[in-house]
Amino acid sequence: MKNKLLEQQIERILDENAAKTVSVIVQGIQPSLAQAVREAANEVLKSRSVTRARTLLPSPAMRARPGHTADELRKAKIQTLVKAGQAAIEPIQTSSFLLGSRLARKSDSRGRPRVLQMAGAAVLEVDRDDLARMALELPHIMAVYPNRHISPPPRMKSVDVPPQVSRRTSHNWGLEVSGALACWGAFGARGQGVKIAVLDTGVEAKHPDLQGKVKQFVAIDGKGGISRRGVANARDEDGHGTHVCGTLVGGRASGRWIGMAPEASLHVAQVLGRNGGTDEQVLAGLEWAVQSGADVINMSLGGMSFDPDVLDTYSAAIVAARAAGVPVIAAIGNEGAQVTGSPGNDFFAFSVGASDVVDCIAAFSGGRTQVVEQSQIIDSANLPFVYPKPDLCAPGVDIYSCAGKKGWAYESGTSMATPHVAGAVAMLLSKLPGQDASPLKSLHGSGRAEVLQNLLVGSVNELGENGQDHRYGWGRLNVLDAYANAVELGYIAKP
Repeated sequence: MKNKLLEQQIERILDENAAKTVSVIVQGIQPSLAQAVREAANEVLKSRSVTRARTLLPSPAMRARPGHTADELRKAKIQTLVKAGQAAIEPIQTSSFLLGSRLARKSDSRGRPRVLQMAGAAVLEVDRDDLARMALELPHIMAVYPNRHISPPPRMKSVDVPPQVSRRTSHNWGLEVSGALACWGAFGARGQGVKIAVLDTGVEAKHPDLQGKVKQFVAIDGKGGISRRGVANARDEDGHGTHVCGTLVGGRASGRWIGMAPEASLHVAQVLGRNGGTDEQVLAGLEWAVQSGADVINMSLGGMSFDPDVLDTYSAAIVAARAAGVPVIAAIGNEGAQVTGSPGNDFFAFSVGASDVVDCIAAFSGGRTQVVEQSQIIDSANLPFVYPKPDLCAPGVDIYSCAGKKGWAYESGTSMATPHVAGAVAMLLSKLPGQDASPLKSLHGSGRAEVLQNLLVGSVNELGENGQDHRYGWGRLNVLDAYANAVELGYIAKP
């Protein structure tokens, strides 16, 4: 039986790429991914009438039951996900197509396709003729995506900082407006014991605001492998990642507080160099982050996308991360209204737009309503499948954070908004004395990621249109209210 959508994907790749050899990401069929998409479609239909963000708060927590720890359950889940991913790509590895294609067979140094285990995908270099016949020769694949080049996010340095920003000399204004400063004071939640993974251009681990906070560092090369590891070898070729890391965990070495969760630790994967990287590098970094024990993943990166497809290059990997209990926080992009970036526009990503000091959405902040008209997985009764992005917005204009090896600077972008949200997740997960047995700490799997995201969305300051729109999302981040709601609903023990 012909797979028309697969044929269309291949035709588009061939039309948009004139090279003799094409790098593609081949997605295997995974029942768990198909089920996740179907369930998501049903949830979207239920929530179309929701006009108040508070309606999305999770149900009150159930008392944690004794048994396996959340850590043990998570490790077991990751093993299950890896096995499912391996099963999805096994038909590709043993196919006659692969054996007959010299290029595809030599995609890595050992003569095999490069595997993204948790995503159930393989990266192949193929010539145009092989790609043209792939739909017919490989009936066991669900999709083929181009292995795109991802440019480093733009560095939008502030030239004229308004008085409302410059007068806050003791702290970054984003910490105040998002409620982080108040949450520190009210609950003492500063990210203690939480592991934040950052996929970016790297990090200057010796920066005064970051010293001792970078616990892991790897550099992912162009073939998806680790070319460098160890904190002593950490570097940032562009400077973007260091600014992001400062907003996540920076202290007050400059004389002002800059980080949302200053007591959390950083686990950094350099997936973009000075000249950028590829989707494969980002996906390999995402898998490394989950398998390394990250509690939340920050992705202040992406490539511009006009596609309305709910199933994109990153969907399977993000679904796997969420199944392991790890929320994936992604920037929506800096190309303005009606344009979004991937992976931020993926249905399963928790995507973030940028607001300024007076709660106006930034002109550069992306967002649109995605419309999926055809799909192999979504039930035809639920088509067209419509969902808006981003999910929420956060401070992202004139953000003061780390710059270079010893400096600080104001910069703007959805890249700067995203770590405010990932830092807020770290604050909710702070391991405070006497709270290790609270229900939020005992949650695991996709339910954990869902509760964390719903606590943040259900607690926003609602701005823009009634309900979720494609500029503000549901509203602007308010981590103080999110933490208070988590306490009220029983997810965190009362102080």
